[in-house]
Amino acid sequence: MKTRIAIVTMLLGLFIASTAMAGVVPVPATKAGSKAVTEFLTDEIDYPAFASENKLECTVSVSVIVQDDGTLKVEAANCGTNCMKDHVVKAIEEAKSEDLAQYAGQNVLLKVNFELLN
Repeated sequence: MKTRIAIVTMLLGLFIASTAMAGVVPVPATKAGSKAVTEFLTDEIDYPAFASENKLECTVSVSVIVQDDGTLKVEAANCGTNCMKDHVVKAIEEAKSEDLAQYAGQNVLLKVNFELLN
């Protein structure tokens, strides 16, 4: 019986410690927040010259969190072409808009498509 009590107490302690240290969980973006971030980044992310020269086409999936100062923090990015992923992450992290600050704490999921024009 003492062993069970000790195990339950230990598990409860681990649960409390892990939830207390978890930090703030970002909330999913509202429609307005997603639209604002998407429209802002459409102007900020360009088709890089190296990709055009090498005829690269891809889609970069990105998860960003809007910060209090209007900057964007990339939580995760995925793409089959690392150089394109790095280009998108750099462009997003360098971008800033004070208008986005009203959506602080929201997690926005984006797909950035790079397609060559025929």
